Amino acid sequence: MPPRRYLPIIRVLIAGTRFSGASNMRIHSCKWSFFALLGCLVPSAAAGQAVDAAAFTVDDAIDMVRVSGPKLAPDGTRILFMKDELDWDENKRESRIWVVGADGQGARPFTGSTDDSNPEWSPDGRWVSFTRPVGDSNRVRQLFVLPVDGGEAVQLTRHPTAVGSYRWSEDGTSVFFLANDSLPDDLEEERKKGDDAVFIDEGPNGQTRGSWNGVWRVSVSAADAPVDATRVTPGPRRIGDYAPSPDGNFLVYVYREENRRNAGHLTEVVLHTIATGEEVQITDNDAPEAQLAWSPDGRAITFGAPDLETWELDQGNLYHYDIPTGNIRQLAADTDVDIRSYHWNPGGRSIEIVALDRTDANIFRVDVRSGEVEQVTHGNGIISGASFDALHRKVAFMHVSPREPGDLWLADLSDNSRVRLTDANPGLADRNLAEPEVVRWESTDGLEIEGILYRPAGRTVPGAAVLEIHGGPAGVFTRGFDADAQILVAQGYAVLQPNVRGSSGYGDELLRGNMNDIGGGDYHDLMTGVDAIIERGVAHPDSLAVKGWSYGGILGGWTITRTERFKAASLGAMVADWRSEFGAGFNFDVVRWYLGGDPWSNRDYWTERSAYSHLDRVTTPTILFHGTEDRTDTMEQSMNFFAGLRHLGVEARFILFPREGHGIREPRHRRTLLVEEMRWLQRYVRDMEWEPPARPDADAKKEVAAIS
Repeated sequence: MPPRRYLPIIRVLIAGTRFSGASNMRIHSCKWSFFALLGCLVPSAAAGQAVDAAAFTVDDAIDMVRVSGPKLAPDGTRILFMKDELDWDENKRESRIWVVGADGQGARPFTGSTDDSNPEWSPDGRWVSFTRPVGDSNRVRQLFVLPVDGGEAVQLTRHPTAVGSYRWSEDGTSVFFLANDSLPDDLEEERKKGDDAVFIDEGPNGQTRGSWNGVWRVSVSAADAPVDATRVTPGPRRIGDYAPSPDGNFLVYVYREENRRNAGHLTEVVLHTIATGEEVQITDNDAPEAQLAWSPDGRAITFGAPDLETWELDQGNLYHYDIPTGNIRQLAADTDVDIRSYHWNPGGRSIEIVALDRTDANIFRVDVRSGEVEQVTHGNGIISGASFDALHRKVAFMHVSPREPGDLWLADLSDNSRVRLTDANPGLADRNLAEPEVVRWESTDGLEIEGILYRPAGRTVPGAAVLEIHGGPAGVFTRGFDADAQILVAQGYAVLQPNVRGSSGYGDELLRGNMNDIGGGDYHDLMTGVDAIIERGVAHPDSLAVKGWSYGGILGGWTITRTERFKAASLGAMVADWRSEFGAGFNFDVVRWYLGGDPWSNRDYWTERSAYSHLDRVTTPTILFHGTEDRTDTMEQSMNFFAGLRHLGVEARFILFPREGHGIREPRHRRTLLVEEMRWLQRYVRDMEWEPPARPDADAKKEVAAIS
């Protein structure tokens, strides 16, 4: 799925990861020096480029099996994870909880239902908890526990609203969970009768209906019937992240007292004493906080925030709050890596983080006292979802790379060995997948820009090329698996993915490089990148296309108002006119950072930097995509851009996807998008009519390979 327009407060996990084709390697273990032996991870170029290898297709991308969310048992012997597979007939993907041994053997479904999700180990490893919907017509997700050594799952909660995120207490006697507040029965009855008006930006409502919520605590009992939970936090509040203390006597949480769309900076961190309800406010600022955790000794709390005072455009910082003194200090203040997740080491002297450094994500270690950062793994690709055993001697994680699927691995940090746990897509070993290169060039003002370049195998003369623009603006192209790029390469296109100024992963200076200048320096970064691959003989100047989703669609729309060099454009989930999107979407990013001011105090600039204002300059044939339920960038933006192009006599097509939000998730919709985009590019870049290979017969027997 194309990257979404987002702001980097601080990311808990890398989300929306694209999955790659698998090698045909058997599951094995090998010695590693923190991924220095990358050959153990990725099949050799010779194996991946076999002469008779089939081209990667749209249906290869649609059919891929996905594994995610590894949860390593406290004793390091087993790993829970989610396995996600396509059900084409039902137009959906179904997920199950699986378990696999630390040796990569014995993989099997852990529960029988595709409704089960969010698995966690109890601290002693004797139980696995998960959530499952309960009820008939109005199914509400409840918390269940299942004994690891055999037995039936036991429903733990009977809460009136769905159990959301949850955390075990460290002693394993209780579970804390987040749930929305329920309405009084009389008000709920009136709502069912039609009294359901939404008062925008009032109470818990934002642009749509919202609810207050709270943290609850339920005892883990061997009783046959569910037990009642006890509310921990006061209301009415909107609570985000939370964490119980190691001794179970305190709860730290982040809350707001309203839910306005553009007011995320109004969150604060609070320390709550469970027995008395007494609270101490840790922060009092205009910055959003998240990612709460306790030090193992219970004397400190860590949290992520862009700044301690204001909502800065920042990759996200990690802060340490010392409870006895009340002192807050920043950890790893001098690093440029973009922290995605972190875990305290049980010794309390260090914190393991997963962080993005330019185009790769690895595990790093932060010394709590000095703030110094040590890189632990050194691989190409993206590590995410790190899960440690109780002693932090082993870590399970997901790894993706340009030619390897998203698969799960287990590393033993004591002897530097590792084991591959899954081989989710063995059939893709027969596909010819491109290995991209990281390229650099100089923009018009001398700034060095880095990007990722895919090119068709064996290309010796300039040919067709696609400029792809990432979302954000603070997105980034990485060395993960990119199914869209592989499809384009298989059809003979080179693909350039520039990490223009404004991208994450390169430090705050580059991240802030497009402040009050979107469509300025970042546009020149794109054009100089295209010039560079033309000069290198990769791209032909008469065979160029541009594509992008979210901010990529925004900057792509702006690009075709600036130049006629592209023969085709594909724009998804775009904003064409900043002024008309002010209230319909969200606006805090453009108000604070990217444009400045508002449509009244800075009217001329908001108008000038809107592609819609210059639509009469466009000559490029353009296809547009949007979801009807998109609340990030509203679909009327694409509709107006399309209508304007048609009115002005420019070749244009607009495909609107019912039920879809900012990304296109339904399998049949996703296939339509990929097929129609390729048809458009082939028609206007290569002057040819293209049809995809026939989709495999849905009635044919499906071969399901063992996952390990």
